[in-house]
Amino acid sequence: MGLIKIADAIERARSIMLVAHVQPDGDTLGSCFALKVMLEKMGKDVFICCDGDMPSRYQELFPADMILNPLNVKETADLAIAVDCADSARLGKCFKLFKNAKATANIDHHITNDGYAQLNFVTGASSVGEIVCELMQLCGIEPDEKSAQYLYIAISTDTGNFTYSNTNRKCLTYAAEMVELFDLRNTADVLFRRRSLIATQLIGRALSRLEIFDGGKIAFVTLLESDMKEFGAHSSDCESIVDFAREIEETQAAVFFRELLHGVKISFRSKGGIDVGAVAALYGGGGHAGASGCQTSGKLDEVKKSVLEKLKGLI
Repeated sequence: MGLIKIADAIERARSIMLVAHVQPDGDTLGSCFALKVMLEKMGKDVFICCDGDMPSRYQELFPADMILNPLNVKETADLAIAVDCADSARLGKCFKLFKNAKATANIDHHITNDGYAQLNFVTGASSVGEIVCELMQLCGIEPDEKSAQYLYIAISTDTGNFTYSNTNRKCLTYAAEMVELFDLRNTADVLFRRRSLIATQLIGRALSRLEIFDGGKIAFVTLLESDMKEFGAHSSDCESIVDFAREIEETQAAVFFRELLHGVKISFRSKGGIDVGAVAALYGGGGHAGASGCQTSGKLDEVKKSVLEKLKGLI
């Protein structure tokens, strides 16, 4: 029912703003760009807004000049749609534009989403890309080459190239339909078989600080603020680091700590049985049971000690 209401709101709107979350990933970008294609086919005036730059990993796949900086947007949209934003903070500087729109909608798959828009559709889908596939069907729009590519990017990146526990029959069915419409080989190569030199150097540095606890059941990797400066790195260069800790055979819960100028950014992963989303929520974050994140104040060593205590209580 909720998605139908959003489809109705789309039908009524003339101008629509799509908001990608801060530090954009493949799901928020793929879903926004697929929606943009769909909405323009419906005759809507559409723009994408994001408080953050296009990560280098995706620059070959998306037209970066089509993402607007919120500081440069003067228009008040008829409808603003938050895409893959687990909470209002994930909108960053786009939040003011979002709340000033005549109507607001929130499309998400994070169970911790608190429903901050007027219209909210939050479900346990594999990705927002999967939800966009359903929304396109409701609106009577068939995917074309570009929207199919964007939807594949959204679904495949959020399922870890169809290896995470959120992979299901529905998302595989949608992906199978999409891959017939675009050049899968090149897109998959860019997404899963390439890595920048800086990202590779960061992986090495983080793994050099690998810490294991409880016989390897818990694994920590860490980057310091000085590491980021040394390599000239950006947050997007850290996207997959936590997965290297998760892949350790004995590990049940993996955590990546990145020291910030003020506080610590934390990424959690688990292999099932441990709800790391609940742990992230204790620090003001959220996400999924198997993958979540947060940002908290405090010194790095103190934060690591606190997180370790909470994880030990779950294992």
